[in-house]
Amino acid sequence: MEKGKNPLQTYAIVDASAPAEVLQEVESVISIYGRRIRRGFVLTPHGVNKIIFFEVKKKHCQIVDVLAKLAEMYDLYPMYVMQEGKCHLPKNPTETKWYLVDEVKMTMPVMTEEEFEQFKSSCMHVLKERYREDHVFIKLFVYRGKYGVVHVMAFNSERDPLYTGMDIGVPGWKDAMVKVEAEFKTEEVQRMCVRYTNL
Repeated sequence: MEKGKNPLQTYAIVDASAPAEVLQEVESVISIYGRRIRRGFVLTPHGVNKIIFFEVKKKHCQIVDVLAKLAEMYDLYPMYVMQEGKCHLPKNPTETKWYLVDEVKMTMPVMTEEEFEQFKSSCMHVLKERYREDHVFIKLFVYRGKYGVVHVMAFNSERDPLYTGMDIGVPGWKDAMVKVEAEFKTEEVQRMCVRYTNL
């Protein structure tokens, strides 16, 4: 099943590779602004890193500035903030630059911890295949949520560092993502264009 976009959702993905005491402080801060805080992983053809994923509670809060300060203070990079919907932009301008990117969100069946670990390994294999065969670098952000339901997100966010436009991404990403989706038994797929900033 495929659905359209939710016009009001904003969420963030935060690097979680720091020491436990740092993450405790980070989670304490983001709990003021976020809800449904989940620990998860970012998977690439080259490895796995820990992340914290959370939804932003309300519109027009200064979450980008807050995360930028945390990133600088604790050397937490990368951090990402996504906004689904053109009407859901910061009330006040931020120093970070926003881009328009394609996003794919997948909801997977309920998994146990063991099944989730196996799923992560399968994802890594699929991403390596796409990198080797299609020459497309894909990151998957995954977490195991309520009742064991697994959520997967991907963004066409690769870009040339010298690029100054608003639309970023690489050719072939959409086609490669269709192949990734075909490898798994998804319960729901959402495709949309979102506003994206990388701190």
